[in-house]
Amino acid sequence: MDFELTEEQKLLQKNVRAFLEKEIAPLVPEYERKYAPFPREIMVDLIKKLLPWDYCLGIVPKKDGGTEIGYINNAILQEELSRIWPSLAVSLGAGGGFVVAKLANEEQKKRYLPGLQSLELLGSFALTEPNVGSDLRGVETTAVLKGDYYVVNGQKAWVTGGNIAEICLLFASEDRSKGLDGLAILLVDRRESPFEATTIPKVGLRCAPSALMTFTDCKVPKRNLVAGAGTGAYMKLTGELGFTRATVGIFSVGVATASIEAAIKYAQHRVQFGKKIGKFQLIQEMVSDMYIETEAARLLCYKAFNLLEKKQDATTLASGAKYFANQAALRAASWAMEIHGAWGLSEEYPVERYFRDARALFQPEGNPEIQKLMVAGRVLGMSALV
Repeated sequence: MDFELTEEQKLLQKNVRAFLEKEIAPLVPEYERKYAPFPREIMVDLIKKLLPWDYCLGIVPKKDGGTEIGYINNAILQEELSRIWPSLAVSLGAGGGFVVAKLANEEQKKRYLPGLQSLELLGSFALTEPNVGSDLRGVETTAVLKGDYYVVNGQKAWVTGGNIAEICLLFASEDRSKGLDGLAILLVDRRESPFEATTIPKVGLRCAPSALMTFTDCKVPKRNLVAGAGTGAYMKLTGELGFTRATVGIFSVGVATASIEAAIKYAQHRVQFGKKIGKFQLIQEMVSDMYIETEAARLLCYKAFNLLEKKQDATTLASGAKYFANQAALRAASWAMEIHGAWGLSEEYPVERYFRDARALFQPEGNPEIQKLMVAGRVLGMSALV
């Protein structure tokens, strides 16, 4: 068992960190104040800066136009980016066409992947609804086949990039009486199938665009059906949960790492009662707990990615990794604010943003409670949800 990165991976980590520190970090304070969320042109420009480092395309198979760098290498990239700017890390899902490459058929890939990979098109993934979160049996958005079109009605909420994306991978119900078996997946091209989308303001991850999408008699060509009712649309989704949940976990590890670094820097220089506050035992206890929990979270996430690299099921471990990393990041950011005293509440220091972003990362890919239920259901062999 080897917990060390390879020499190539260490070099990747070192080089991408240097790049992000030089090219991305200086933009964060201004953009965080100016944009809530990113305008389309700004987000595209930022993502283009990252493409040479295999962001977006690194997890797309080579046969589909990606670079296929592997799950561990991709995790390194995501951890380093979220250490600098979680909003940008979360926004990357709009580029590269990963979900389309994974779920769409060859004809659909041919039509949409080139545009998504060149960033001429942006994509989004619409699953959550105003009244539906993790209980997909209750999906209220409907897709009714009428001739050569599916007519879609309903709303989707908290869709990253949904307000600026041209392409939406949409989950809807063809037959609500069938529950999960009635679910379908459609590729909705906003240019030919218009829908409304408005921005949802939020406390954390402010620059990452989140949208409320409204479909009113939206006509989607039948050729854009990815998976129909009774063809395993739900299983196509759950097959990707190990990756997506571990990814949100590694975002949290990045935030926790940034919080530790900020706390250490402040504690090494702030003087009270004639000595640096880092010498106080209560401060040392906070830093110790931050370090231990962050290291544990990192190991959980990388173990999940290692399973994925070996083409093994990582669903249970990824849920546990996301849960633990979310909690570790929030505690680390909270302790970092505490170490900064009143200045922790000020925008003069980044720790207040780390706290907001850490809390916002609880929600993507399922909140902490659902992650614990997923783990317990797998371990016990019985679900609390049925």
